[in-house]
Amino acid sequence: MKPIKKIIIKYEKYEDGYSELTANITEKGDLVIDGCDAGELAEEMFGDWDYEYWLTIPEKFKDTIMLHLIKDRFSSVHEIEKWLDQLEIPSEFSSY
Repeated sequence: MKPIKKIIIKYEKYEDGYSELTANITEKGDLVIDGCDAGELAEEMFGDWDYEYWLTIPEKFKDTIMLHLIKDRFSSVHEIEKWLDQLEIPSEFSSY
């Protein structure tokens, strides 16, 4: 597997629209979470058929986010190793 720069977090299609959320790394190295909600509900709430939004985290803080996400999701190195294996992300475990 090669490193990725974009991932779909959520995509839901409805009878009258859709909702999507993605995360991607820009050329500058920033992390951008962006989404779009479209359909009748968006039109009722925002006055337009679609509502688009972005959350940009500067490149300088990507590692901080990664560390917090790992802390929030895992409680052992073996859980992390299993998860990395499932995603086919290379890792190397060592002990003594």
